[in-house]
Amino acid sequence: MRIVLFKGQSQYGSLRLHIDQLATAFAALGHEAIVVDLAATDGVARLNAALARPVQFFYALNSMGVDLRAGEGSLYDAADSLFITLHVDHPVHLWERLETRMDRRFIVSFLDETHVALVRDGFPAGHFAALSLMPPGANTSIPPAMPDEAALFHDWAERRDIPLLFTGTYRGAPDRRWRGAERNFVTTLFDDAADLALSHDTLALEDAIDQVLAARDVSLPPASRIQLIRKSREVYQYVEAYRRHRLLETLNAAGVRLVVYGKGWEGRPFPAFDWRGEGSFEETLGLLRRTRLVLNSNNNFVSGGHERVFAAQINGAAVVSDTSRYYDRHYADGRDMLFYRWGALDTLPDRITTALADPATLGTVARAGFRQAAIHHTWDVRARHILGLFEAGNILTR
Repeated sequence: MRIVLFKGQSQYGSLRLHIDQLATAFAALGHEAIVVDLAATDGVARLNAALARPVQFFYALNSMGVDLRAGEGSLYDAADSLFITLHVDHPVHLWERLETRMDRRFIVSFLDETHVALVRDGFPAGHFAALSLMPPGANTSIPPAMPDEAALFHDWAERRDIPLLFTGTYRGAPDRRWRGAERNFVTTLFDDAADLALSHDTLALEDAIDQVLAARDVSLPPASRIQLIRKSREVYQYVEAYRRHRLLETLNAAGVRLVVYGKGWEGRPFPAFDWRGEGSFEETLGLLRRTRLVLNSNNNFVSGGHERVFAAQINGAAVVSDTSRYYDRHYADGRDMLFYRWGALDTLPDRITTALADPATLGTVARAGFRQAAIHHTWDVRARHILGLFEAGNILTR
C-alpha cells in the first residue's frame, strides 16, 4: 500500500516528528510511506511525483493539506483516495478545515472523546466517512527505535540527573478576553461556563455551556448550539491558561525546583524554576532519558491523552499529570502514573517532594508506565489503528 504523509510548520517541531515516526511505523508494517513536506520549497514537486502512481490514502495532522485541489474539485476525490487525519487541538480552533467537503473520503481522529462527540453532533450525517478516538503515539528516538527495557531501567535513578521536568509554553496570566464593554447574555454565559468547567476535574467546556444554558431555561436548536460553541474559542484558551498558570503558581510558591523548557518564560515569571531555553521536541526526547519525573498539564483534554505523557513513559520517565477520564480508564494512581486533581492542587507540591524522595518506588511507577506505553501507545499501535480506519472507510464508502 502507498501512503502519503504530509508535514509542515509546527511549534517545537512536535507534529513534524509525529509524522516521521508514524511513517517509520507504516514502513515497518510493509507499506510504502512517502513523506511530503508542504513547507519545503519542493513540496509541490514531491507531491506531484508521489501522485504519479496510485495512493491508497493521505495522512496529516490537524487536517494539514485537506484543502488541496485538483482542478475544480478535491485532490482526494481526483486521486480516488481517502484523506485521514488526527486533530491534536480542540475542534473549535480548526473548525473551518473540518468543513471541507469531499466525496465520503474524510476520516478524522481526535485525542479526546469529547472532541469526537462535538464534531459528530456538529456535522450532518455523511460528511465524514468515520470519526475515531486516537491520542498521539509515543515518540522514541531519532531515528525511531524502541528502547530496551532492561537497558532503560538499569541504574535508573543514578543515570537521571533531572529530578522534575516540564516542557511547554507559558501563556501568561489568564485573561477573559471575550468580555467587552457591554455585558450581555453570551459574555455572562461564557463567564459562568468557564467557572463551572474550572470547578470540575473532567468537565468539557461545551458540556459546561450546555449546563449553564439549561440552568437559564434556554434550549437552543443544534445549529445554534454549535455556533455558540464555535464562538467560545477564547473561553477554551482561558480555561487552559488558567489551569496551567495556577499549576505553576502553586509549585513556585512552594519552592518546587522545576526544570523548564519552552516559550514564554523569558521574563522569569516563576523564580523557583530553572528555565533552560526554548528547546525543541527533538531535544526533549534526550531530556526524557535524563528525567525521573515529568510534569504534565493535559491542556484541558478532559477525556483524552496528551503526547507528553506517552513520550515520557516510553523514554523511561515517570509522569505526574492532572487526571482525565481516558487516563482513569487505563492507568491507576501510584501504579503506572501519578495523578493530581485541580480541586486539591495544594497537595501537589508535597506529592512531588515525596515521590522524588523515594526513587525506588518512583522507578517502579516509571517502569509500569513504560510497559503501558510500549503495549498500547507506540506509533506502531497507532499505525495499525489508522490502517483499520482505512479498511473501514474503504468498505463503507465504496
